[in-house]
Amino acid sequence: MMKLKLPLIACLLIVLSACSTIKKDEHSAVDARINNIVWEVVSFNGKVLNQRDYGNGLPSITFEMQDNKINGSDGCNTFMGVAAYKGDNITAGPIATTQMACPGNTISGDFYEALASKHLTWALTGDGTLRLLVNDAEVMALKERQ
Repeated sequence: MMKLKLPLIACLLIVLSACSTIKKDEHSAVDARINNIVWEVVSFNGKVLNQRDYGNGLPSITFEMQDNKINGSDGCNTFMGVAAYKGDNITAGPIATTQMACPGNTISGDFYEALASKHLTWALTGDGTLRLLVNDAEVMALKERQ
């Protein structure tokens, strides 16, 4: 039980310290079309993801725009952090993750690198696909979890 508590406490400390990187007076724009919805990553860097490859389900992201937060899963580990939302721009602060080892998980490093990009934007298409872009190039396509 103690082994589980120490990593959890460490993650919480990281998140709490990260909160100071997003200015308290910087209010995020809330877009109800993507806010507080669990979005599953259906493709990453042009490759369609197969749920069988992820023991804990497909990677997912929830944007909590009103609270300047972002959270979800990389398909193995869960994450949480702070983020500012301005128009179609997303600026994530430090992100804390759990540290479980999962066989078959192949996107976690690139996944977090994309979320941390200073040039991360989003676009919602007519078919309900949320596209995350870095420097106008799509890195993830997401669908609302059913």
